[in-house]
Amino acid sequence: MTKKERWGRPYKDTRDWTIYNDHLVRRGEFYLSLEFVDHWEDYLHQMNAGKRGHPFQYPDLFIQWMACIHLFLHMPYRQMEGFTRKLSLFVPGLRSADYTTLFRRIRDLDLSLQVNPEFLLQDVVVAVDSTGIKVTNRGE
Repeated sequence: MTKKERWGRPYKDTRDWTIYNDHLVRRGEFYLSLEFVDHWEDYLHQMNAGKRGHPFQYPDLFIQWMACIHLFLHMPYRQMEGFTRKLSLFVPGLRSADYTTLFRRIRDLDLSLQVNPEFLLQDVVVAVDSTGIKVTNRGE
């Protein structure tokens, strides 16, 4: 058999390549909303109301946004500072925080996931197979 010949049944490719390509591109999309920038001062006013000591300069939503960047993109704190410096040139109202502030505020966040108690009452079945052996027919 020559190298170009295909053994078995001939393969008929029926996929729509434009849809398939768009699907693969969408896998890389990452959406981080900047809506908190519009109400930056309002959030700070609420956070600093009745606070003693040095007032907050960055709202909690900004710190949570930066925590998402840190966790999902694995960006170190110093690079996050540079990222927000450049981004603040293009987004009016966005201020850049120094890496020490980011580290301290993100460290104090509760980033745990909320679990529904009703979910824990039900049995959970987890199946892991790394052999590659097919155990069911399609659609079962």
